[in-house]
Amino acid sequence: MSIELQWDIPVPEGMGALEGLLGRVAEACFRAEGVENAGFCIRIVDDEQIRALNLDHRGIDSPTDVLSFPTVAYPHGKTARDCPKRVGREYDPSMGCANLGDCVINLARARAQAAEYGHSLTRELSYLTAHSAFHLMGYDHMNEEERGMMRNMEERALNAVGITREGEVPSHEQLFELACEAMHNSYSPYSHFKVGACILTTDGRTFQGCNFENASYGASICAERCAAACAIAAGARQFAAIAIASSDAPAWPCGICRQVLREFSDLSLPVIVGQCGKDFSVMTLGELLPNSFGPENLKVKVEKP
Repeated sequence: MSIELQWDIPVPEGMGALEGLLGRVAEACFRAEGVENAGFCIRIVDDEQIRALNLDHRGIDSPTDVLSFPTVAYPHGKTARDCPKRVGREYDPSMGCANLGDCVINLARARAQAAEYGHSLTRELSYLTAHSAFHLMGYDHMNEEERGMMRNMEERALNAVGITREGEVPSHEQLFELACEAMHNSYSPYSHFKVGACILTTDGRTFQGCNFENASYGASICAERCAAACAIAAGARQFAAIAIASSDAPAWPCGICRQVLREFSDLSLPVIVGQCGKDFSVMTLGELLPNSFGPENLKVKVEKP
């Protein structure tokens, strides 16, 4: 687990699974920054508790939504990705990774802001976690340029775990960027052809995958099926789009991947394909797999949430 969650107030009903969600958000932040083997502690507090901390550490006698206390002192203009030795020095045996510091979230303010902005408490807590994580990795928002850079990183991480604004769907560009990010994890020692994929499900979540090869060749798995497996294992049953990014040339899905996508999509599924760093093209699954055979041909009722 990349975080340790501590409740300084009674745990509200229905929030017992919060640690898992915020842990996934933290992991997405670390992936976006390119940092490995790191974590931090999250404390959930109320108005008065965070007001005392704000006064103590910042001289401001009022509550706020989130406070961040980094363990690493980054040189000006540098972030965690630029300072692996400094990050490594914060290794915490009890956490089993580098402890980047503490994130303190005011649950009362998070509830109020979620209502004010018209989105869920889940999204607000996820956003505050991502905001704090990037503070702990050296980001700030003292001017417009810094603010834009930090905001871009926050949204990139939240999109990676399917935490979008209510009613907002990740764009083709965002999905393709996530596919490019996944491509860097490719295990392709035989072909040296790296591929990444990102599937968007109809409930707004995104799932990444990469190709991984095998010495027996036939046991290799394409990036599309890797992403599909991650989505299916998380309970997704209906895909809304897929982006596929490769290192050398556009890689349209192979026949078996097209059939796997067909199982969990209709023929209007956008298939976004390109080479990282270049433009991408979009075709529908119906164009790639005409006259296809799907679950409905077997007259089987398939449950798709």
